[in-house]
Amino acid sequence: MNLKLRRLVLNKIRHLSLARICLLVFLLIFLLTSYIYGLIEINSHQIIFNILPADINENDYVIDHDMVKNNPKIPHEPKKIIAQNKYSLTVDKKIKKLFSRVQKSREEIERVLNEEQRKLVTEQKNTYTSLIYERHEQLKAQLEKELERLKKEEEEKAKNNPNDNNANLNQQNVDEDDDDEEEEDARPNPKTLKLKTSLNSDEMVPRDQFINFLKLEKINRKLKHVKTVRELVDEYRLNDDANELKNIPSIWERYHMKISELQLYNHTKNVNSVLKSMASEPVINCAEKEKGTQIKLILTLNDGTDVLVKPMKVPRDYETPPDHFYFVDFERHHAEIAAFHVDRLLGFHRVPPTVGRVFNMTTELLQKAEPELERTFFISPGGNLCFTGHCSYYCDSTHATCGKPLDRLEGSVQLLLPSKPAVKWETARHPYRRTYTKKRKAEWEVNDQYCEETVFRNTIYHSKLFLDLIDLCVFDFITSNMDRHHFERMVSLGNDSFMIHLDNGRSFGKIFSDEMSILAPLKQCCLIRYSTFKRLEYLYENGFGKMLDESLKFDPLYPILTENHLISVDRRLAIILKEVMKCTDKFSLANVIIDDGY
Repeated sequence: MNLKLRRLVLNKIRHLSLARICLLVFLLIFLLTSYIYGLIEINSHQIIFNILPADINENDYVIDHDMVKNNPKIPHEPKKIIAQNKYSLTVDKKIKKLFSRVQKSREEIERVLNEEQRKLVTEQKNTYTSLIYERHEQLKAQLEKELERLKKEEEEKAKNNPNDNNANLNQQNVDEDDDDEEEEDARPNPKTLKLKTSLNSDEMVPRDQFINFLKLEKINRKLKHVKTVRELVDEYRLNDDANELKNIPSIWERYHMKISELQLYNHTKNVNSVLKSMASEPVINCAEKEKGTQIKLILTLNDGTDVLVKPMKVPRDYETPPDHFYFVDFERHHAEIAAFHVDRLLGFHRVPPTVGRVFNMTTELLQKAEPELERTFFISPGGNLCFTGHCSYYCDSTHATCGKPLDRLEGSVQLLLPSKPAVKWETARHPYRRTYTKKRKAEWEVNDQYCEETVFRNTIYHSKLFLDLIDLCVFDFITSNMDRHHFERMVSLGNDSFMIHLDNGRSFGKIFSDEMSILAPLKQCCLIRYSTFKRLEYLYENGFGKMLDESLKFDPLYPILTENHLISVDRRLAIILKEVMKCTDKFSLANVIIDDGY
C-alpha cells in the first residue's frame, strides 16, 4: 500500500513543472510563518488576514464577523470598526524604527545655535517685529488724520446748515440686525486699534528661518525668568488701595499662587489635594455661567473655591451621531474629566484640575441656587428632579438636566483659575478655527499650503507659542475635540505664557473613527516639540490606554471611559507617530522634531 502511494505521488510530481513546485512551497512557508506570527487567524469557516497597509486611515474597513454571527438580520457587509483594527507588526516596526532614528539623531536635534547664528536669527526676528510695529503706528496715524478731517467737515457742515441737526432723531428704535451693520461700518478708533501681527501676503518666511526662530527659544529659555501668579499678586498688592486681594480664599495659597508662565501645576501632590476638596467640600452658592451654548453652573464651595460644573447629559458610551455637526454636539461631563487626565499624562499640565462628583440636587443645587436658576427647577413625569437653566441650545424641558435617579446628578467639577484684577487674560483666535457653518469650509481645509502661507507669516508664532499650538493639536486629536475655535492665555505672566486647554466638553464624541482634520497643523507644518515627541514615545511603549485607565481609577466617578475609548486613544497615538514619520520622509529629523528647551 505504501509503495503504491509513493509511486502515485512521484507520478504526480513528474507532471508538475519546477515553477509550480516552487510556488507551492513558497505558499506553504508563507501560511505557516504568518500563522506563527499572528498575521492570520484560521477559524473553522474562514481565514482572517490581520495584515494592514502602512498608510491606514479612517476609511479602512474590516468585517466584524462576531457582530454578523450574533445578529443574523444584519447583511454580510463591511462595517467600519477601526477600533478593532490593531496595527500590524509592519507598522509597529516602522514606529520603533522612527524612535531609533531619533535616538541616533539626538545630538543633531539638541544642537544649540552658535553665537553667530544666534545674532543673525535674533536680528531677523527683530526686523519682522519692528516692521509690524512700524506699520501699526503708520496705520494709527492715518486713522487719526482721517478722523480729524471728518470731524472738521462735520463742524463746517453744522455751521452752514444748523437746521439739519435734528434730521436723525428718529433712528433710536433699530433691530439687532441694524445694530450689527452699524458695528461693522463703525469707524475704527486709533486708541483701540489692534496690532496686526501678520506680515503682508507677499512677505514669506522661509521654513528654515522659521525653524531657527523656534530653536532660538532654547537659548532664551536659559536666560529667562519664569514668572508666577504669586509675583503678580505681590505686585498688585503694592498699589491695591482698595484691598481687593486682602481676604482671598485658601485655594490661592494651595494652588493659584504656584501657577507659572510654563504650566498650571508642577507637582501632582498639590493637584490631588485640590481634586479631593472639590469632590467633597459643601456647596454654599449655585449660579449659572453667563453665555454659552449649554448649561453650566458656577458653585462656590465652603472653603471659598469657585468651580465650574458641567452636569451629566449623556451616558459614557454615547457617540456623536454621524449627521450631527460638531457645533451642536452635547457637552459630556466625563469628557472634561478624561481630558484632564490625558493632559496630565502628556506632561502638558495645561488643563485646570477636574474631578467627578455626585450632587444631591435638592440640598446642593436647588436650595443653594440663585432665584433666576431656582425658577427653572421642576419634577419630571418620571418623578426625578430636573432643571433647564438658560443657554443658547439645550435649555428647554425636552433637554432638561435631570437626576438619575430622583435627585442624584453626576457632574464634572473644574477649578476656576485666577483672573482680574491681579491676572489678566487674553483670548486669541485659533489659526485652524472651523467656520461653524453647515456649508462653508475654512481656508486651511482647502489649502494644503496654509501653514507656510499664513501661520509662518504671523509673528506671534515666531516663538514657543507655535509649538504650544502643535501640542494643542496633538491633545485635541487624542481626545477627538473638533470644537477648538479660540485659545486663552494669562498674558500677565508674559508674552510667551502657555495656552490653557479649556472647554473640552465635546471631546471623546467619536469612538470608532478618527477626525483627521484635527491633525491639520501637524500635517501641514510638519513640526513637533522634541519633549512632546519623547513623551509620546514613552506612552506608546507603555500603553497609553492602560496608563489612562489607571489614572482615571482615582476619580470618584470611575469608570470614566469605556474600553473602546481606551482603544481609540492607543490608535490615535499611533496615527500621530505615523504622521511624524511621514514628515521625516519630506524633511530631515532635525527640521521636524524641534528642541526649543521646553
